[in-house]
Amino acid sequence: MEVFYTIFFWVIGSTLASFYCVIATRLPEGKSIVKPRSHCMHCHHELSWYELIPVFSYLFLRGKCRVCQKKIPFFCFLAEIITGTLFASSYLYFGFSYEFYVSLFLISLLILIFISDFLYMIILDSPLVITGIAVFFLKWRFYNLDTALSSLVDGAILFFFMLVVAFLGKILFKREALGGGDIKLSFIIGMTVGAPYGFMVLVLSTFLALPYATFSLLTNTSHEVPYGPFLISALCIVFLYYDKFSYILNLFT
Repeated sequence: MEVFYTIFFWVIGSTLASFYCVIATRLPEGKSIVKPRSHCMHCHHELSWYELIPVFSYLFLRGKCRVCQKKIPFFCFLAEIITGTLFASSYLYFGFSYEFYVSLFLISLLILIFISDFLYMIILDSPLVITGIAVFFLKWRFYNLDTALSSLVDGAILFFFMLVVAFLGKILFKREALGGGDIKLSFIIGMTVGAPYGFMVLVLSTFLALPYATFSLLTNTSHEVPYGPFLISALCIVFLYYDKFSYILNLFT
């Protein structure tokens, strides 16, 4: 059964990734995610069912539209592989547990934020709301209501901390230091791992972002760096290696 579930969650993950690509590229432009149907962004050819099979359709079509032969965005293909692999790996690592179900939402958020923030410098509200609600009810279901309610307090602590950082950054640098989406994402971070580990996520995210930020500042005249992908990546790392970060946290307490 383990092999069956591994394959099952890989298929589910890669299939959802196709939908996530639609969400992350349409909603920032104010488009519907329902209509029109999936189509080539160049010639608007509506895709047939065999052109929508995750991963395999891209390979079969050699990364090109069947009609106009223009290239299909590679990030969609990459998102399908990564999401499917991470979903399957989460099952193998956690089994059917609280951590497994939360990890599915975090992986989904990871893919959505990477696409929308890098392409449009936007973190969508709806995935954050859905993830927040899911984490709350999962904590309630697997632990108790008090744990779920306390997670809201942890989320609020991270949220207001980032709000203060954004306010001070705007005063010091005379420009937006943090986007609204980053601040909202911090609420999810606090809810998921708690305030102490949430601050560790913030620290780790700065180290993850530093190489990209340095390169961007040297090559990009706009000097705008999407911070969301590094925040959500740091959250996934801390969540995955919670026990290791627990040891680090104990050294300072």
